[in-house]
Amino acid sequence: MSIYVYALLVPIASPLVLPLGMERNIELVYSSGLGAIVEPEISLEAIQATDERLLQAVLNHDRVIRELFQQTPLLPLRFGRGFTSQEKLLNHLEKHQEQYLEALTQLADKVEYTLKLTPCDLLDDSDNIDAKGKAYLLAKKQRYQTQQAFQAQQCEQWELLNQLILKTYTNVICETRQSDVRQIHFLAQRNDSTVSTQQFSLWQVQCSHWQLALSEPLPPYHFLKNTLI
Repeated sequence: MSIYVYALLVPIASPLVLPLGMERNIELVYSSGLGAIVEPEISLEAIQATDERLLQAVLNHDRVIRELFQQTPLLPLRFGRGFTSQEKLLNHLEKHQEQYLEALTQLADKVEYTLKLTPCDLLDDSDNIDAKGKAYLLAKKQRYQTQQAFQAQQCEQWELLNQLILKTYTNVICETRQSDVRQIHFLAQRNDSTVSTQQFSLWQVQCSHWQLALSEPLPPYHFLKNTLI
């Protein structure tokens, strides 16, 4: 059995509402000015024994972190991190106290957003061309040129969006997923309400050839150093 660790935080005066974990209530463990959100007596092997159990465990891991992040800044840890005893956890926190407190300070007033872009398709009406012979071939050629121009405009809009976001936000990560689906992760101020209103509306206008979807404010998953536990 392991002590499963969800996240690290700086202790706060007001009590937290601790959600249910994977199997039981979660707890707060303190050491050297740090707090750890933990769930005792978790078998890392058991929660990953089947695909179904693994998926449920990952969803619960994310749920716990998000519910707590709504209450206080924290450092979310990767799924599957556990310690064999509370003593080893406390020793680890004490050893890396400076590193974790520095990261918490840097991210204390930040939230992460993910902007997802899915390319729009130009309506293919080539089967409805009412022409024959040379007129048909000309219509097909014009259709091809229109498609090429549409795709070129998509690329231009993607580049423009990158420039707009980089001008506004310092911490930005761009990803291209399968089927040309693209994502932009960025950090914003926790109390900045303009992201989901003015900013998102501007991006939609600038990227008319893309379908845009903006996430809710998230813990800074993509902006943690690899050295975090």
